[in-house]
Amino acid sequence: MPRPARGDGGRGHPAPTGTPAPTLPPTATPRPPKDLVVCVGAEPADLYLYGDDSIAATAVRHALYESPVTSLGYEYQALALEKLPSLADGDALVQTVEVAEGDLVITAAGELAPLGQGTTVVDAAGQTVIYDGQPIAMSQLVVDYTFHPLIWSDGTPVTADDSVFSFEVARDRTTPRHDTQARYTAAYEATGERSVRWTGLPGYLDPAFMTHVWPPLPRHQLGDFAPAELPALDEAARAPLSYGAFVVESWTAGESIRLVPNPAYYRAAEGLPHLTSLTFRFLEQRPRGLPDGYEGCHVLTSDVLAFDALTAVDAAVAEGELVEYVASAGVIEQIIFGIDPSATFEATHTPWFADTRVRQAVTQCIDRQALVDEFTAGRSTVMDTFVPPDHTLLPADLPQWPYDPAAANALLDETGLLDNNGDGVRESIGATRVFSITLGTVAGDPLREELNARVRDNLAACGIQVNPYTLDAGTWFAPGPSGAVFGRKFDLAQFAWLSRIQPDCGLYLTANIPGPLDQGFNGWDGVNVAGWSNEAYDAACGRALSLLPGQDGYVEAHQEAMRLFATELPAVPLFSRLRLAATTPDVLNFRLDPTQPSELWNAFELDMTPGGAP
Repeated sequence: MPRPARGDGGRGHPAPTGTPAPTLPPTATPRPPKDLVVCVGAEPADLYLYGDDSIAATAVRHALYESPVTSLGYEYQALALEKLPSLADGDALVQTVEVAEGDLVITAAGELAPLGQGTTVVDAAGQTVIYDGQPIAMSQLVVDYTFHPLIWSDGTPVTADDSVFSFEVARDRTTPRHDTQARYTAAYEATGERSVRWTGLPGYLDPAFMTHVWPPLPRHQLGDFAPAELPALDEAARAPLSYGAFVVESWTAGESIRLVPNPAYYRAAEGLPHLTSLTFRFLEQRPRGLPDGYEGCHVLTSDVLAFDALTAVDAAVAEGELVEYVASAGVIEQIIFGIDPSATFEATHTPWFADTRVRQAVTQCIDRQALVDEFTAGRSTVMDTFVPPDHTLLPADLPQWPYDPAAANALLDETGLLDNNGDGVRESIGATRVFSITLGTVAGDPLREELNARVRDNLAACGIQVNPYTLDAGTWFAPGPSGAVFGRKFDLAQFAWLSRIQPDCGLYLTANIPGPLDQGFNGWDGVNVAGWSNEAYDAACGRALSLLPGQDGYVEAHQEAMRLFATELPAVPLFSRLRLAATTPDVLNFRLDPTQPSELWNAFELDMTPGGAP
């Protein structure tokens, strides 16, 4: 296919041109100006769909490319799609396919590999089998998506082929941002003018299957360029065509990006977007305070407001200048028990936490509400299991272990751990060892060091001597067997796991205990660093991970795993870290959500009260 005529002085790319704007209906009535200023923590490197993925770049792109699917409240919702695919509606289905030697599959261990002699897979009946040269029937997900009647800002209709083009770019090895989902895709094809179909590799049963759709890129504009060329094109990175609510009007380096409404927006007849302009200004985050120049901002995003700026934001709220928004940051703080430490560690340390009652007592000894009050200003909530308290799958009947030193001491007495000599510290049965343990965390994090000091003081009241220590991140999180965490060489370890939309019960499966292959483990890359093993939990979590949302038993299996965790406590769940954003009182429809990383996900419906200005 011939390339467009060049006017670039020999640089090899067409000269950037302005985006043609469709003509507004002659009856359109001018709206009162509503010019919203959003202040972000950095200037985006680019707006290329597969380029810079910073919070700032993502925020701007949400206004340009309406996401096919968004994620709010630990669930998914259709946005640029007509509906969210589901097994119940039949636009997502699990089919049975026959695979033979050389076919790409997802193995029983979750790895992408060609099927070959000795490869272990899960067959269509849910049985783990080893390939011996005979074809195997495996399960394969097929999902159909239909886009709304979107229109590019140059007036060209968005087609299913534009989404296919985006997929082709995303999976290209030269594209800057690696796309994991493209690797697990057997086929992605247009099935109609606005409909596409995703087919996963055999064995890939992803509970987030409804998200395997690629935001369109304009093939008619960019299709003659190689994917490696796109990041340098102004048409892709600085002033891309838009099918969302806004289009780029100008970009002043070091200062701001100004967007204006896209007249071709498919919801324009509904009066959307409400704003007459949307400007992103670039400010630097200031520790413990509001950024310099914030007075001109209507929205302060979470990348420009560190959570320790809460006191300053609260003061501005009290003055009526700002409205505060707080949500989980998806970072779950916890203290992991060394239930079954590695053999080298156990040779010199007593494994105090093999008894569930000891773990329950330690949990009741820690005043977790006081930690929430101190380290999140009371904005977070004490956790009972491995998902946040606002997760939609959380069961109502979780076991809870509130702060109760008297009950904790009674439990410890029951286990035979007694203070035999009256010195305030318990000893093992037979009084051969003092209940003295270490509590480690990564160095250079004042919050974690202060948190561990509070835990030390709490546990002293239960006769447990705690010695906090820190290690540099390279040593603390080094792979096993040398690393402290992943080498299972600790009494208590304080660090955070990331929380996702789908509950991650696999963090505590027996199969995920890190350890040497010659001792029956699956290697040192496991994540169950507590060494906890529980058959009932493994069964519940295994069922949960084998099912998809909408299938019978999916919710029940996840909830049973949460209950078992909350009872057995391989870790003390503490609280979720928070992120902070703020707006001026005149901003409407702003939503900060725990599972949506960008505050601008709904740029199309952001609004302002008439005449409101900071």
